[in-house]
Amino acid sequence: MIHPPSLRPGDTVAIISPAGPVIPELLEHGVDTLESWDLRVRVHPSTYARREAGAYLAGEDALRLQALREVFWDPTVAAVLCSRGGYGAMRLLPGLIDPDFARFFRAHPKLCVGFSDITALHLYFAGILGVATLHGPVLKSFGLHAEDPFASLSHLRGALFGTRDAASQLGFDGLRCVRAGQARAPVFGGNLSLLASLVGSPFCPDLNDKIIFLEDIGEEDYRLDRLFTTLRLAEKSARPAGIILGDFSGCAGTYIDDAGIDAFVSALAAEFGCPVVADFPTGHCGRNVCVPMGCVASLDAEKGTVIFEADAAMGLGASD
Repeated sequence: MIHPPSLRPGDTVAIISPAGPVIPELLEHGVDTLESWDLRVRVHPSTYARREAGAYLAGEDALRLQALREVFWDPTVAAVLCSRGGYGAMRLLPGLIDPDFARFFRAHPKLCVGFSDITALHLYFAGILGVATLHGPVLKSFGLHAEDPFASLSHLRGALFGTRDAASQLGFDGLRCVRAGQARAPVFGGNLSLLASLVGSPFCPDLNDKIIFLEDIGEEDYRLDRLFTTLRLAEKSARPAGIILGDFSGCAGTYIDDAGIDAFVSALAAEFGCPVVADFPTGHCGRNVCVPMGCVASLDAEKGTVIFEADAAMGLGASD
């Protein structure tokens, strides 16, 4: 796994919208926060675009792909943060199959940050190209974490600047044991619905013998069952080394209410027959602690712990 360089004060970070559209006012808090960290923020001109036919996309595919390629090719940009999730990043994946881009990206890696629909980019960048990424807050959601007791923004800052390490912010305890056991493997995943949609494609890595991280929002009970079953039946993901469950927000349905959704999701994950922990502090609500995609972690379900051996950015914990 290739670890991009960590940021330094004065570095430039780029903001793009590879998926859904966003309005300027929703990014103000995020831009102000990044600038308070002594970073220069460059919002790509296409960030606020909206496709006329299907306004759920932030402009045409070609426009979003061009913006993505531009910021990763730009030597003055040190990291790339996504404005929001939504839907649409997976539509760009075929346009990233380019040997020149792959060689350049591996030779000059930079952090890609986001979650939800940005899972599509994490799977390709970390899983296929072998460059670690950060599953973490999108700019639109910075305001949600202002009073987060899990200090999601502090985690993001530490992850960007390479100051998190396994002795402090890369170890997580107090997790709920769903299925006992231990595992040590690279972590891949993110949004369950995106992962299930891509697991049969050339843009998803082989998840067998890997630790899979999962979270989601707004998927009703029977749809959650279908998504987990898709992963369990797919050749690329049928035999994970372990599973880490984050938040599943707003997923109650006709048969499972809010009080029962955690137990329901846990039962679905336990069907894989590997060690499983739940209640990892990441998801679509107030807590969204950065998860380094592609990095090795040790999972001990009985102890309720997950410890990452390195962060995504080259810093205190990354040496290769």
